[in-house]
Amino acid sequence: MDENGLEKCVSFLRDALNKKSPALRNDAVLSQFIEKIYTMLVISDMDLVVKIKPNGKLCMFCSKIINGINIGSAIGLQCSPSEHYFCSKNCLKKHALLCTKNTLLDLEYVRCPSCRVSINIDLISDAFEGHIEDIQRDACDRALKELLNEEEKENLQAKFNCGICYGEFKVEESVTLECDHRFCFPCIKMHMELLIESAQVSDEHLRCPTCVQPLTAYEIEDIVGPQLYEKYEKFRLRGFKLSAEEDENSILFQCRGVDCEYLCIIEKGVGQFTCPKCNYKCCPMCKKDIHDGMTCEQFEKYLKENDKESKAFEQLLRREGLLRCPVCGAVVERIDGCEFMVCSSSECQGMTYFCYNCGRKLERDHEPHRCKVRELPENQRNMYRANEDMIAEVGRRGINPRQRERINRLGVHADGVERLLGRPAWR
Repeated sequence: MDENGLEKCVSFLRDALNKKSPALRNDAVLSQFIEKIYTMLVISDMDLVVKIKPNGKLCMFCSKIINGINIGSAIGLQCSPSEHYFCSKNCLKKHALLCTKNTLLDLEYVRCPSCRVSINIDLISDAFEGHIEDIQRDACDRALKELLNEEEKENLQAKFNCGICYGEFKVEESVTLECDHRFCFPCIKMHMELLIESAQVSDEHLRCPTCVQPLTAYEIEDIVGPQLYEKYEKFRLRGFKLSAEEDENSILFQCRGVDCEYLCIIEKGVGQFTCPKCNYKCCPMCKKDIHDGMTCEQFEKYLKENDKESKAFEQLLRREGLLRCPVCGAVVERIDGCEFMVCSSSECQGMTYFCYNCGRKLERDHEPHRCKVRELPENQRNMYRANEDMIAEVGRRGINPRQRERINRLGVHADGVERLLGRPAWR
């Protein structure tokens, strides 16, 4: 035994012997007594093993030691075969409230914390001194009050009746149109889907189910989603084209605003139009800025004569070898391929064909024509002249593999040259 062990032994024996031997309560006498015992252990070559065991029981709630002094106020749980105690009624009450969430409504769930045996209800009732029913009644009142509060909150929330299914819904579950009519989301979505799937996309069909106000493009896209909205736009475009062809006094207008492409039919002679989707303002006839007091031709002439920036921009286009679409005026650049171009702008949508070399509008793709080469940048002109002889030879004999490779490097596909000249290539 080392010094640390001896010190622990002295402390233990002091606590143990103080209660039985008044003579040993003096520290000096006790120290001498311990030294004698230690000397005897050393001589006998023995080790001292001390086992400490509390003299009493532990409270199952607060872990307080229950011994002979306070055993009278303790509550035995009559667990078998073990004996478990609560040190007082207060600990049993706290444990019962904890097990039942402060309600005491389900006393069968009040169990011993150690062996999980149900505690006798009489013990619990005795601990609460007959006030269990009062606590249970208060718990029921609190639960009922909370339930009523939830129902009141539910009733206070604004509701409406759907104009299609006539069901009652919360306002936050509704879709409110620009005409201020509300519908539940499933009903108004189904209403739009059925009309679009059956190609009924005109303003006479796609409108508020309650009034006659047409639905806006934003409302349709937001409700039906992008996939069905794309189908709506295709049906809408087809209907507009048919209507414009049948009516000589109307034109098909497609907005040129940024990311807009709104379509509608406008009567001829309207001087200005504001797009209902993007608020872009323009002349619907020439699709340029509004020009009150001038015809479209006069305004075009005015722009050419006075717009220096436009002239500088056109010069820049010619210098860089760029070209405008002959229909919509969109700037086009050929990266590679043959000279036959297809404009895919929002206005032309792949329906305009033209030649990149001369800028002439064609009636169909790869239409043969007399190509008068427009003014090209210097590097492209030199390259074009250097290969005129080769192109002429191709016209007489066809294209051999080496010529095909050279033509393709020019950015003019050999297949396109063959179609123009009407001769097959060498294989």
